[in-house]
Amino acid sequence: MLVRTTAIAAFLLGLLPSLALADPSSPYAIGVRTGGYGFRPEGDPGSDGWNQCRMNGIGVFGDRGIGGAGGPLFVEAGLDAYFSLPPSEGDLPIDRMSALVSAAAGVRTQLASRVRGFVQLGVGAELTRVSVPYGDARIRDNKLLPDGFFGVGIDVRLGRSTMLGAAARAHVMGNFDYDPARLEMQNPWLAAPSASAVFDASPDLAAQAQFYLRREL
Repeated sequence: MLVRTTAIAAFLLGLLPSLALADPSSPYAIGVRTGGYGFRPEGDPGSDGWNQCRMNGIGVFGDRGIGGAGGPLFVEAGLDAYFSLPPSEGDLPIDRMSALVSAAAGVRTQLASRVRGFVQLGVGAELTRVSVPYGDARIRDNKLLPDGFFGVGIDVRLGRSTMLGAAARAHVMGNFDYDPARLEMQNPWLAAPSASAVFDASPDLAAQAQFYLRREL
């Protein structure tokens, strides 16, 4: 999945205008990114990773410098699509597809002649479609969940207007927890549990890593 999303990101970058047309004085920039995120398993002291409900995806974003192209402050808007990976051992068998819409404000600082770092704070919304197995069928639901995040990152200027970067984000976003054994059909003549009861989302912490290509317009 990560190889596929990286290939799509490279394709989208190829659709951007030629670097020769770039105007370094413009405060606007657009980019493509790929990455993944996951939740830390609750109540598992042996876990050393954020590997519950792991998601990979791809997105597009745009940002605008406040006070001109060289100003340290900026705002960003993004749209990302994420898909769940096959569950690891002990993980819950949730199939999840999400679209994330986000807006953030941040500040950049020059670390070296071609290297910059930044921090940002953002909010957004996640439209997610989830399903879990139930006997020979599946229980499905659609949810609209809030999202808040804090991010740090670094990028390297490759050319006049193109940057290659990486970022890490800590999210507070909706997560689902359920007992698969509770969903087993002990009595086939009983009605299936409601989707709202199965997918009762609660706020949880998620860790995200992203890689991106960004171009100043």
